Amino acid sequence: MRGLWWVAGSGCFLAALGVGLWLGFMDEGHPFGDARACEGSDVPLQQELDVIRLALPTDAENVYYVTHSTAAAGGVRLAVAFRSTSQAMQAYLRENKIVTEGQRNLNDGRFELGDVGAAPSSLGLCGNVAQIQAPAVLIDKQREALDGQEEIVDIALQLSPADRAGSIRPTTSVLLTVTERSRP
Repeated sequence: MRGLWWVAGSGCFLAALGVGLWLGFMDEGHPFGDARACEGSDVPLQQELDVIRLALPTDAENVYYVTHSTAAAGGVRLAVAFRSTSQAMQAYLRENKIVTEGQRNLNDGRFELGDVGAAPSSLGLCGNVAQIQAPAVLIDKQREALDGQEEIVDIALQLSPADRAGSIRPTTSVLLTVTERSRP
């Protein structure tokens, strides 16, 4: 009986060790051990969000990102794709002073409409993230970065079909990019 307990205990130990090793190797290949980080990222997401003074909406799901701490002028510093709700995105745009008026009507001529945002693969995004397809809007906001230089925040998101034109879909795909502004 004692031998049976020893065999069972050893088996449990080896199984736990195997699971631990397997979980350890699962994160291999993802920068910072973060499965949301795409290859080439050199700054963890939260650290980059702190630097650019933006957070993600609280309900952001299916998040994938790529970061570049030393983006050249005109280069993308951060690209992050996620899904969110209309309500959360409306609050996000307002709270971050990206859009201050017309929260429910984003097709009033101020922004680019159609298939918008860069192709995610050209940004180095992983996770089978698709380009934001029409009806969609690209909101472009220039603002001052922490270092005093100008940066451009682009937010591409899906809009509702024509019957509710200009409003954000109840659950929308979002592509947020932050670019260092080209210097003259």
